Amino acid sequence: MFGSSVVVWSVVRRFALPVLAVALALVLLAAALLPATAAAANEQAQVEGPVPATVRFYNRDILTFRSAFMGRSPLQRAQVAEFNIKRIVEEPGTPGVTFNDTAAGAILLLGGEVVTLITPADVDTAQGQSLAQVREEVRSRLGEAVAAAERERAPGRVLRGVLHSLVATALAAALAWVMAWLARQLRAAMLAWVGKKAGTLRSVPVRQMLHGANALADWLSRALLLVALLVLAEEWLRYVFHQFDYTQPWATTMTLWLAAQAKAWLWAGVAAIPGLVTALIIFLLARLASQIIGILFRGVQHGRFQLFGIDRQLAEPSRKLIVAGIWLFALVMAYPYLPGSGSDAFKGLTVLLGVMISLGGSSIVGQAAAGFTLLYSRTMSVGDLVKVADVEGQVIQIGLFTTRIRTLTGVEVSLPNMHVLSGKLLNYSRDPQAAGMWLETGVTIGYDTPWRQVHRLLLDAAGRTGHVQHAPPAYVLQTALNDFYVAYVLRVHIVELPLRADILSALHANIQDAFNAAGVQIMSPNYIADPELPKIVTPDNWDPKPPVS
Repeated sequence: MFGSSVVVWSVVRRFALPVLAVALALVLLAAALLPATAAAANEQAQVEGPVPATVRFYNRDILTFRSAFMGRSPLQRAQVAEFNIKRIVEEPGTPGVTFNDTAAGAILLLGGEVVTLITPADVDTAQGQSLAQVREEVRSRLGEAVAAAERERAPGRVLRGVLHSLVATALAAALAWVMAWLARQLRAAMLAWVGKKAGTLRSVPVRQMLHGANALADWLSRALLLVALLVLAEEWLRYVFHQFDYTQPWATTMTLWLAAQAKAWLWAGVAAIPGLVTALIIFLLARLASQIIGILFRGVQHGRFQLFGIDRQLAEPSRKLIVAGIWLFALVMAYPYLPGSGSDAFKGLTVLLGVMISLGGSSIVGQAAAGFTLLYSRTMSVGDLVKVADVEGQVIQIGLFTTRIRTLTGVEVSLPNMHVLSGKLLNYSRDPQAAGMWLETGVTIGYDTPWRQVHRLLLDAAGRTGHVQHAPPAYVLQTALNDFYVAYVLRVHIVELPLRADILSALHANIQDAFNAAGVQIMSPNYIADPELPKIVTPDNWDPKPPVS
């Protein structure tokens, strides 16, 4: 027991005592600063004048005091007036509102009893009010509030309001269910009609456009249903508020607010019409220019004519680039005419988008620029056999951001355009003599074999290889005279670029057969000494049969 007490005391001393010390310091600091703060507040109040206070009764504004009177602030005067009104109304009978004029102002009487004194300093002269106007406003407001309080006390008044509210709630719930049911039926009918109509269309783009329009209509129907439900909820709430005298001012406030909002939206819509018409004209002109550009470049793409030296290959990317520039220019021109473009929210959004594009889009812009550079520099084309770094294959697409290459083994590789542009690019398909490419392979043969025989054997092997073109013909080059052998290079021309690996493999097989049949030893890559017997395979052993078990 003693040990647990020691533990508890140690915990309290460690955590509770520092907290208490900090709290005590804050209390002392507040006590020291409170007089200065109060003095500063009083000084500010003396400079700015008393703070106005409004008398409220039964959820209604009755009167606003703007000056102190006989040492009482406007707030104190308002509290006393509210107390007097409640006290008088709770007495039997319906009190009337009257005034007695004095030299100090107008005395407000309710049921013949004094409520408060309205002084000339309480009048809002900045709004052009007079004491007589204030008296009439107070007479009307207080009389209405007293009448509402008396009506609320009538037998069955609250019960009638509750019953009306329950009936309104049931009707609103039923109407909301009907609206949701009608929206579901309408969406189902639209979906069935779109499915039936799409089945009769042969054009895939038109079917996709029809499905997109259906999705947009579905979204719009859901949005309209939500707006209708919100309006229904507002009307239900306003009706319920109107059933009780205490909450009737809220219903009136909701009506005035909705009317003000509708008026503001109406005037904003009317004021936005000229700007919208101007923006629409700009976008229509941009669409017309895009269609004209599309017609011109489709003619270039189909080979009917050339435009500024642009051929078929560059027609489509050039069209996309020019159309993108047209729409970007149209957006910049139409931006000042769009509704809300001058608001702080719209400006903040555009600044945010600009920062995001400048920070995160630099690499994207670089990739796109590299893609256009590859296209317009004609470094390579779709279908060319190229080698980029360690990737060798046929180009299947030069996109805006990446270049796709299918390797000789059928693997598709996607390379960033900046990587392709900045690295070493070998294009095997750019033959100035004919379409296709040249294949190269080499052998090294000893000096004891006549070079004319080597040339003949290599050319015979090329002639027996399928897919090797006879025009331009194959030829042999002697590229080096090494210490123990001569280096020969055979070059053949092919057209079927995707079969490059198969053709090269068949060519190697035919070269081996030709040299073996002639008894000529291939010395590739090198050797140390001449063997006793030549390293060849006799024709009898070209296709050895497996042993019979």
